[in-house]
Amino acid sequence: MAELTHPVAVSGETVIDALERQAASCAHIGSPLYASLLTGLTADHLSGGLTAELLEGVSDRPIHDAVPLRYLATAHRLALHGEAPELAVHYPSCGGAWAGRDITDDYLSVVAKHRGEFVRGLQRNVQTNEVGRAAVLAAGFALVAARSGLPLRTFELGGSAGLLSHWDRFAYDTGATTMGDPGSPLRFGPEWYAVAPSLQADVHVVSRASVDVSPIDVGTDAGRLSMLSFVWPDQHERFVRLDTAIEIARRHPLHVEAADAGDWLTERLAPDAPDGVASVVFHSIVWQYLPPATRDAIREALASAGARADPDRPLSWLRMEPATREHADLRLTTWSGEEPHEELLAHVGYHGADVTWLAPA
Repeated sequence: MAELTHPVAVSGETVIDALERQAASCAHIGSPLYASLLTGLTADHLSGGLTAELLEGVSDRPIHDAVPLRYLATAHRLALHGEAPELAVHYPSCGGAWAGRDITDDYLSVVAKHRGEFVRGLQRNVQTNEVGRAAVLAAGFALVAARSGLPLRTFELGGSAGLLSHWDRFAYDTGATTMGDPGSPLRFGPEWYAVAPSLQADVHVVSRASVDVSPIDVGTDAGRLSMLSFVWPDQHERFVRLDTAIEIARRHPLHVEAADAGDWLTERLAPDAPDGVASVVFHSIVWQYLPPATRDAIREALASAGARADPDRPLSWLRMEPATREHADLRLTTWSGEEPHEELLAHVGYHGADVTWLAPA
């Protein structure tokens, strides 16, 4: 799940396009450290430096595949692991502090020293598993539960480490309604909601499953480090939130299956759904990264299972996906014995903040 505010492919995109676009995105979303660093790395690329040597040829779609973030995450991983002290001193995530100066030379010294690790790191997909998106997804789950009056079983597509599948183990408080585990160390308060939804306190999840083409196991130290490396080092609150979600996931292990999402969902939805349970297929900032054949298979699996749905076993498709450069949309399609019903539930920032709820109570 890449970090561009509106990460769609651009015709004829280049590595320079990707670097400049990502720099603007970091400046917009609140990572001045990375905005500054990416500006310096763009200059290094234009001069034919290490950045050009390493990033050219990695992908035919460097914007779509978030190649600059792969580059940055590799360095962050080394800093978190204690192998790049010249960067760690500038990264708040590593206990350092950024003074606002250009750190491109320090960064490039790490690249030169660990070139092989950067070659490998540039082949890794970006997987943030941004748990801030739980604030709006939980409201969608609450709506499904309220309308159906049933417990839920959930299927997460593009789950990465499966952290969002633990959404009901986080705490939510809009200022008017609450939901989730009141004792959870991971809390979303009223500041997350510009226009608040009505949450439902007693949502019950009876089963959860998740799939990713290349899952990360946060039960391992390497998996935890990999997830944390994709967070921007000067966004302390995001870093702590992710680390807290990882600890919750470790207490409730969930095996994220490695498979194509279309094949996996087709198999999962093929049997008749159990009576008295609402099935919810969900994902966030995933759709544009799936191959066309995978997207088609997902639609077909949903349509086939939806044709067999009824009020005792409804099916829902909940997704938070890009809408504009400034916000994503949360949409819900429901099958319950009639024609499928689609609706726009909310606008939301790409990291999950500024939820503007649109659906009626």
